[in-house]
Order: sequence, then C-alpha cells, then structure tokens
Amino acid sequence: MNFEPFDTSLIAQRLREQVAGLHSVGGAADYAAVKELAGFRTPSGYVIFAEERNTGKVPAAPCVTLQESVAQFGVVLALRHYKELRGEQMQPEARRLIGACRAALIGHKPPAPGSRVVSWLSGKVLDYDGGVLLYADLYELPYLLRKD
Repeated sequence: MNFEPFDTSLIAQRLREQVAGLHSVGGAADYAAVKELAGFRTPSGYVIFAEERNTGKVPAAPCVTLQESVAQFGVVLALRHYKELRGEQMQPEARRLIGACRAALIGHKPPAPGSRVVSWLSGKVLDYDGGVLLYADLYELPYLLRKD
C-alpha cells in the first residue's frame, strides 16, 4: 500500500465471495445511481467509503514514510421489506443477510499490505417503504499508510 485511501473494492469482493443471497454488490457510484427506493434491486449491497483519519500514534516528522490510519466504510443493504400489521421492519431473511455480511467482515483482514482486521461500529435502518428496506452497517479498519 502507499499513501492512497483504502481500496473499498476489497470489501465488495469479500462480500461477493462470502455472502450467498445478494444479487449484486456495488460501490458508491452504483448506490448514487438509484434515485428512489423502488429502484433498488433486492437483495443487494453497496460498499461506501466514509472517511479516514490519522490515529496520531506515529508522530509527524520530516521524511515520514509511515502513518497509521483508520478507514471507515459503510455497507448499505437494499433488502425486501414486507409491510406487516405489527410494524416489524425486518423479516428473518433481512436479519440473516445482515448477519451474513457481518460474519464475512468482522475480523476479516483484507489482502492489502499494512491492513489490520475489520471491526463493526454500528448499524441502523436508513429508510423503508412497502417494498424496500435500506439498512447500513458502519465498519472500521486500521491500516498503515506507507511510502513504497
């Protein structure tokens, strides 16, 4: 790795390989292209880069060749939502797919030099209507920025 931001395509690839049941896994551009909830193909996933920050553990100095960073990314799932009289938002299939994504990512070490393991930070419902539920999990990955 070099001083480039973390490559979230590694996370998308992991989800494609490990989570059976998702029709597709795309990136931020794919997610942004959908203009309304009904336009999402369910079930599908989207990996979106959120932010990265310096941990401050490696002091800044002239000719720095190494910095520790933490990248945060979200995984947004477009899932089938069946409206119920009881008001439940997630059916067993939705919970299963959320759990499968978490199982594929929590503790995973992406194949990039300097990366550590992925940890889960939070999850929440972003939106829903009679047909589609958008659910997002936020993850964090410590890794080293280093000059090649």
